[in-house]
Amino acid sequence: MDEAWFWALIDASRRGCDHRSADEARGQPAVLERLLRALTPEDVAGFAHIFETLHARAYRWDLWHAAYVIEGGCSDDGFTDFRSGLIGLGREVFENALRDPLTLARLSGDSAFSQEGMRYAARRAYERITGRRLAVDVARAIEPAGEQLDEEVFLRKYAELERRFGPR
Repeated sequence: MDEAWFWALIDASRRGCDHRSADEARGQPAVLERLLRALTPEDVAGFAHIFETLHARAYRWDLWHAAYVIEGGCSDDGFTDFRSGLIGLGREVFENALRDPLTLARLSGDSAFSQEGMRYAARRAYERITGRRLAVDVARAIEPAGEQLDEEVFLRKYAELERRFGPR
């Protein structure tokens, strides 16, 4: 499994569900799991490793600030789900958000940012294929990368996201 194949599977899972609203996009984890069940256990494990590596890369204060504004608040668990959904939005959205979280303002207000199930699709698929649990070993930081800003500062900095997504 390489990143190109990883992102192709993410794209296929997006195409496999309706994205006219965030609620309809919530079916993406089930579509992804179905796609992964057609692969070898080694490929599913490779997919899970890439997912967790990307998930760890997105553990950054600037993205957490953006998630806080977009979601109207964001706990530790909420940020975990946000990063999972961010990966589910595809390579371009993910990489643009890593460069500048304000690029998220270009997305539809119906985008499904928080998708807990995306993180578990590979684990569920692996278990269905093998009958065993999948352990993914990826180094994780204790604290998010970058600088944590005061709430007043990041709300001002990410005001464009607030205007775009506003209170839900």
